[in-house]
Amino acid sequence: MRADNSLITTPPAVFTVDGDLSGSEVTLLAEQLWPHVLTGPPETLVDLAKATDIDAAGLDLLVAAHAYAAHRHIPLHIINAVPRVQRVLHAVGVSALPARSPCAEFATTTATTPAPRQNAAVVMA
Repeated sequence: MRADNSLITTPPAVFTVDGDLSGSEVTLLAEQLWPHVLTGPPETLVDLAKATDIDAAGLDLLVAAHAYAAHRHIPLHIINAVPRVQRVLHAVGVSALPARSPCAEFATTTATTPAPRQNAAVVMA
């Protein structure tokens, strides 16, 4: 029996910023993100949920990582950006997904799935 490698999936690596993307937080993210991105991973996420501000060094890091990933065709997604950070990133051409509101997440996790429909009997004459 042969293994079907197309069914093997690797979960994305997630890098979470623990505060504003400035100062030492930029250095910490760079030290973790660059070695990972340089290996050509299948997918990388940078979670900015706790970052309410970004300085020039943080912006430079994300712009460079985004450009390198695009050049190598590596999916690199910046997620949970607050509106202020999202606007700054958008202004320099880096796409970022907005932060999800607690209400939207609640609705997603508590949605019910409809019961399966019963198939009608097919009568052939």
